[in-house]
Order: sequence, then structure tokens, then C-alpha cells
Amino acid sequence: MSDYQITTEEVYGGFDLVIKGVKHQVTLFIQDKAQATMIGEQIITIAKQQNIDINSAAAIFNQGIGMFAQDKIPN
Repeated sequence: MSDYQITTEEVYGGFDLVIKGVKHQVTLFIQDKAQATMIGEQIITIAKQQNIDINSAAAIFNQGIGMFAQDKIPN
């Protein structure tokens, strides 16, 4: 994972997981610091496997684990 740098920064209510690449950077809010490195590595793996930028990989990761579930809007 040497092309990317993973850091966590404490913020109100949790942590910002920051993944920096050569051209792109993504920041995700994480409540559990213990999971931050694992999540960062999974996002980096997606980026490398699919040959996409880190922002696109984070979107795929978020969709895949349901962090932003596609809830129905009430009528």
C-alpha cells in the first residue's frame, strides 16, 4: 500500500480517516478508530484492483457496505 498514506485525525464524535494518494485524497468519518486502518486498506485495494482513483474506490466501498443505504423516501 506504499502509493497511499493512511492517517486518522480526531474530530468531534469520532475520527476522520484520511487516505492520500499522489493526485487524490479522500476523507471519511469513522467512529471506531480501531477499524480505520482496515477500512483504509480495503479502499486502497479496491482502487488498485480496479485501476481507479481513491475517491471512486471510497464511493464503491461505501455503497458495498451500506454506509449510505438507499432508503426509500417516505411519500
